[in-house]
Amino acid sequence: MKIIAIVTFLLVLTIETYAQTDSILTKQLPEVVVNAAGQIETAEKTVLLPKALEKKHAVNAYDLLSVMHTAELDVSAQARSITTHNGGEVAICINGMEALPEDLATLRAKNIRNIEYIRTPSGKYAGKAGLVNFVTVKMEYGGNVLLSASQGLAYKQGEYLAFADFTKKGLTLSLTASGDWSRDHSYTEGKEDFLFADNSRLSRDIASESSLRKSNNQAIRLKLASTGNNHRFNTSVALYRQAQPSAESWQRMTYTGVYNGSTQRMIATDSRNLQPTVYANYTLWLPRSQTLSVTAKASFGHNKYHSLYSETAQADLASDVTEDNQMLQGDARYYKTLKGNVTLSASLTHDHNHYKDSYTGNADGHQRLTTDVTMGLVGVNQTCGSLYYYASAGVSNSAVKLNDTHYNYCSPVAFYGANYALNPKHALSLNGLFTHTLFDPSIKNSMLLRRSFFEAVKGNPDISPMKILGNTLTYNGQLGKSSLSVSYGNNIYFDNILHQYTADGNTLYDMRINDGKFIGNMFTATYTYRAFADKLRLSLTAIEEYNMLRGGVYDVSRNIFRIWASATWLTGDWTLQFSYHTPYTTLDIREPYLVHRQPVYEFQASWNHGNWALEAFVRNPFSRYSDNHITMDYGAMQRDIHSYSEPDGRSLNLKVTYSFGYGKKQEPCDSSIEGTINSAILKTY
Repeated sequence: MKIIAIVTFLLVLTIETYAQTDSILTKQLPEVVVNAAGQIETAEKTVLLPKALEKKHAVNAYDLLSVMHTAELDVSAQARSITTHNGGEVAICINGMEALPEDLATLRAKNIRNIEYIRTPSGKYAGKAGLVNFVTVKMEYGGNVLLSASQGLAYKQGEYLAFADFTKKGLTLSLTASGDWSRDHSYTEGKEDFLFADNSRLSRDIASESSLRKSNNQAIRLKLASTGNNHRFNTSVALYRQAQPSAESWQRMTYTGVYNGSTQRMIATDSRNLQPTVYANYTLWLPRSQTLSVTAKASFGHNKYHSLYSETAQADLASDVTEDNQMLQGDARYYKTLKGNVTLSASLTHDHNHYKDSYTGNADGHQRLTTDVTMGLVGVNQTCGSLYYYASAGVSNSAVKLNDTHYNYCSPVAFYGANYALNPKHALSLNGLFTHTLFDPSIKNSMLLRRSFFEAVKGNPDISPMKILGNTLTYNGQLGKSSLSVSYGNNIYFDNILHQYTADGNTLYDMRINDGKFIGNMFTATYTYRAFADKLRLSLTAIEEYNMLRGGVYDVSRNIFRIWASATWLTGDWTLQFSYHTPYTTLDIREPYLVHRQPVYEFQASWNHGNWALEAFVRNPFSRYSDNHITMDYGAMQRDIHSYSEPDGRSLNLKVTYSFGYGKKQEPCDSSIEGTINSAILKTY
């Protein structure tokens, strides 16, 4: 029976985060008695205490958090992701310093002392659904080494990771290198109907003949960190390379209407991206309870993209795009703590992005986009016994230059939250924001790119940012071996950005526009239970959504219900995990369209002994492809398409990891490698 949550929207303007740097403040906890769930609620955060049994069955930070079965968090070691069960983005830190997914993949579970989970993050992480901070054991000297290799036997892909660090007298030097490759045969089939301005019609049936997309990526990062009694300094240099040397799709197209007959369509693309990046953060703890933090980051990307569209009896469409982009980020924050645990804060951030795109072929031209976003915030926070609350508010100004035309967008922003610990096992929290989105050339542009003999992508230079109002109310509780997490989230996107399809006498145009608003309501409930001396862990999550698009172009709503269930068994050196996600139909709000997703089955068996770990992972063993059925009526176009995804279909992965630590007490640092290069090329296919 579906669960319908009707909650009165309560907007509370409250007060900002701990006086800290580019992340959060890590406090030492006194000795505590670990309860059955290993979870302690405090006013500012939840402290998760991993047990020896859990560390024994985990290689890295992802494995450990997954085995712990925290009711609020959805953890995937394979995808290297941590989110809330309602899909909210969770920031990650190691010892209070900002980290990236690869950091957690190289952080040995044996070195983690406890995990702090903040449901109402603020400062530079304001707007996130949560923040997880991994606190590690201290070390005087020594380091860690980790080597990992994963091979896909059904869906062909591989991932490789190498990490080493060394620490002495507060200085840590680390090196992280990673690489991955894949061979993807995903394809689409189905039918599309088009209506032109003169009421003539065209139908297109699509049947796939073959497809193959090859990709490979590499990254290397060198990092130096220094920690003293009253300062902390992090700096790194990195080089990222991403390549898709070949992507080809062959399809049989059957047309009826204003054009009749069958054709063969071939779409071929290739791309190469290179991006060096530098990063530095300096934090200084000053006398009289003051903190100053300055962060700077710069990257310079060079991207090349080539596409070829060929269809029988039609002229070929070829395009070459070169993009140079520059990204500069600066962040300065000041904190002052007063009597009564009141902390005042002020921050100034500036993000500069410049894109220079050159198009040759069927879309000759040049495009320049520069965005400068400056935001100033003032805030206050306080801890009053079991209650912690914060609020920060200010102004954000986006100065945009598209070719020779200037745009300026100024809007208020606010972040707020509160957490109340009823006792060490029960807590209530509210997390809210009012902010806006940003631009890149794939959204704000003035280009017209041909997609086929009757289709074109049309840029919209007048598109404006979306305003976002979001609030999430959460309850978490523990009783014996059971844990319960219940949350209600409401999100409203004003001036929603989505695709509009229009047609003249012979061409269908795809353009992004601002239209109305999106209203999302989500009710989530997760129950976990431990049995047989904590060796068996069970989890059940029920999610109910009611989403609405309300505007001049679209008026669509959808009710969605789905269940996630998982079980984990810890025995000897073995860990056995099984999970199941029910099928469901959801509303994609950006295209937009209705999409039916198939069920997901996952099984994992891992063996940990000493410094070695072996893992076998199976997903969706019954079908090579995951079939996502997409339907939508756009007025000028009706879509009925099946998208067959090989990465989300049958997967059999084998992974081997070798890791060891040395020295006097072990403390891995947060060496980090990004996964996506900053590229906003406007692509036709």
